[in-house]
Amino acid sequence: MKKIVVIAPTFNEEANIGSFIASVLAQNVEVLISDSHSTDGTAEIVKELSSKDKRVHYLDVKERGLGLGLLRGLDYAVDKLNAEILVTMEADLSNDPKQLPDFIAKLNKADVVIGSRYVRGGRITNWSWWRKIFSLGANYSLRTLAWAPNLHEFTNLYRAFKKEVWLELRPKIKMHVDWLFVPAFAFEVLNSKFKVRELPIIYYDRYGGRSKMQTLSYTKNLLHYALRYRVKKLWSIF
Repeated sequence: MKKIVVIAPTFNEEANIGSFIASVLAQNVEVLISDSHSTDGTAEIVKELSSKDKRVHYLDVKERGLGLGLLRGLDYAVDKLNAEILVTMEADLSNDPKQLPDFIAKLNKADVVIGSRYVRGGRITNWSWWRKIFSLGANYSLRTLAWAPNLHEFTNLYRAFKKEVWLELRPKIKMHVDWLFVPAFAFEVLNSKFKVRELPIIYYDRYGGRSKMQTLSYTKNLLHYALRYRVKKLWSIF
């Protein structure tokens, strides 16, 4: 059986981290918390759990940034934990660990499985109407700029992929140390040889703690990145 490691980037998630880890371990996989040097009790909780269960791993990333946390976490999972299948998730319980078996099963016929809120069977719960509109509009715009009619989700972190995917994509997205890492991964994998599939997911609003995302600023940077990416690709053709 291939070794599966869930990588969750965190910063100040003490309200959720214990429940999240327990839910992930219930799916018989390992979990790596790639923590951006939290200032609350996140690190202490994870370290205590790791001392009791060898499937729990903690990585202290001194610098902050979701992309940087993912980069360091994915590298650590491959290089130190010998992971063959990588899963990225949010640790605030917005991604349901019970769906992990569905992601893994779908990898039998794909190299990358992206959790989608915007395909039949997927949905978002407990979000405000304006937040839903921003998210839906951003993903529709990205889908158009990427020329990817078969991919509906670019901004959700819940994904599973084979080690080979990460090794090939890493040089192309390592410069994105913030949230742009997430859509950049989708753009680059669409431009690769790998087979991509979507899986409908139910996305829950975070259970505890506070979101670190600044929606308006993120959306602006997101569309700017996608437009630059498309212009660059068109220029390379000419």
